[in-house]
Amino acid sequence: MKRLGLFVTLLFAWSLACTLPTMGTAPGIAQSTGTAAPNVAAPTAELTGTAAPGLPAVTGPDPSDKVAAFYYPWYGAPQTDGSWIHWEETHFSPPKDISSDYYPVLGAYSSKDPAVVAQHMAWLRQAGVGVIITSWWGQGPHEDSAVPIIMKMAEKYGIKVAFHIEPYGGRTADGLVQDIQYLYKQYGDSPAFFRSALTTHYSPAAQPKGMFFVWCIESSGNCGKQPVQADYWQKALDEIHALPEGALVIADTLQGSWIDGGHFDGLYNYFTANLPQGTDFAWAGSLPPDSLYIPSVAPGFSGKRIDDPPSTFVARDDGAKYNEQWQAALGTGIPPDMVTITSFNEWHEGTIIEPAAAGADNGSGYRYADFGTLPPDGYLTLT
Repeated sequence: MKRLGLFVTLLFAWSLACTLPTMGTAPGIAQSTGTAAPNVAAPTAELTGTAAPGLPAVTGPDPSDKVAAFYYPWYGAPQTDGSWIHWEETHFSPPKDISSDYYPVLGAYSSKDPAVVAQHMAWLRQAGVGVIITSWWGQGPHEDSAVPIIMKMAEKYGIKVAFHIEPYGGRTADGLVQDIQYLYKQYGDSPAFFRSALTTHYSPAAQPKGMFFVWCIESSGNCGKQPVQADYWQKALDEIHALPEGALVIADTLQGSWIDGGHFDGLYNYFTANLPQGTDFAWAGSLPPDSLYIPSVAPGFSGKRIDDPPSTFVARDDGAKYNEQWQAALGTGIPPDMVTITSFNEWHEGTIIEPAAAGADNGSGYRYADFGTLPPDGYLTLT
């Protein structure tokens, strides 16, 4: 088995060398530009056809809409005042020194750079991931204004887009109704807007409808500071289900009682890789009939540079943790309605499957982590 593992690893490395576009190199290898790395295609003004000039080709089979990845559109290259968005939090100096234990192959990029987003979609397609669940912090902020380019590139690469409604300041149950109405109005006409014909007890109609994930559901807003019980959401969920298109609303909790208590359609777990083996997906057994089981799998967790407690660290073990998570999520005896991946590009917490540079450093003696025996695109291949 060890010889087979070595062969597979070498095959991954050979495949990477033969198929990945030239993406530039990481700090410590070559100078980073602070946006897309050298040789990444420049933003294209008008994008038509299946692949615009300079962007990755649209290749391979259609990805699966049963596999989704949490996606973070909150990164920004230098603004007019010289500031960065997210890469600098809380005391770092991009482009070389960023708030992550890993360093992207693409460098410290902007989530609004069409070339970067196109490469992301090409990688997602390579991995067979058919849906991204984009982090959304209310109407108007950076993450919302990035959605149009995400939709445009997702459509081009055959990827669908759902929304991860975060606990932004001022989020309320009534506000959740307004947010979902807003998302339908602003983005519902895009062919990339994800709709599902799955049915549940509270959403029995089989017409395609949007699927919305709500993080930190046990707080109304400001995660952990405004605790609520399940019935806090019940009236709002009834209003959302009664919308002309309806909706599927998926709650982040491991308590099946929240389905009937709040009238949710299903549950997901954003991260359970730090729970004892064999218990991480046990919550699936608490789900009532006619509800959706959407487990989330993670390759590991590493937030040392952002001062996360040592107890949160979960080693990747050269992909073994990721394989273990997939096997556990699929092995509960309850078929998942979808499997989500935590995450495509949450660089701060080190849960990424987006390619990470090997051999990168911050120019001041810190050497970034890499994927061990796996090449930069190793988690795309595992997925």
